[in-house]
Parts: sequence; C-alpha cells; structure tokens
Amino acid sequence: MTRSPARLTDALWKTLKAEMREIMIAAARSGRTLTYSELCLTLTTATLHYQSPLLTRLLVEIGNEEYRAGRPVLPAVVVSKQTGMPGTGYFKIGPGDEMMDDPEAGWREDLQRVFDYWSKA
Repeated sequence: MTRSPARLTDALWKTLKAEMREIMIAAARSGRTLTYSELCLTLTTATLHYQSPLLTRLLVEIGNEEYRAGRPVLPAVVVSKQTGMPGTGYFKIGPGDEMMDDPEAGWREDLQRVFDYWSKA
C-alpha cells in the first residue's frame, strides 16, 4: 500500500529513504543513471512526484549522509530526463562549493566515483 507523502511519519521517512537508497545502489552497481521519474515510479513505500520538494529533501539528506560516511555522493545517479544531469538540489550536497567552477565536470567525477565504489561493494 502506498501513502501520500503529505504526512510522512518519522518511520515512513526512514523507510522511504532506505528504499530510495537501495534503488540508487542498484543503479550504481549496474553502472547506469536513472531519471527522477524512474526513481519515483520504482518506489513502493510512498507515491512521490518527480518534481516534489520532498524528493529533493530526501535526495539531499541521503547525499549528505553518504558524504559524511566517507562514501561517494550516491544521488549522483539520479538525473533529469531533459538535461541528463542532476537538478540544482544535487549541488547542495556535501562540499558543493568545490564544483562551482564547472558543475558538470564535478558531477561527472562524482558519478564515476559512485560507479567505481558500488561496483566493488
């Protein structure tokens, strides 16, 4: 049963975040990106729209947790269908100021680190 994200309990938030993380890890292990809409359509814990501010908050939170744990920024695998790159929320993760000169190059480096890390994990 899916629930509307309008009133996520702490437990549901954690469950949804864990599900999203597993979906991203699966994509990373196979060396591929997935779009925001693909990520949302794969979720079973709750229904999220691909433009939802909740989705952005979840991705930023997951990214910061990965960064603090010393792992590459996992949400690098989630991209826009139109641009093939993450949205602006991605660049708020970790030390985002390191990538300001060339955000695309910084993201591509992050993405390769994610692929390398999860192909061996």
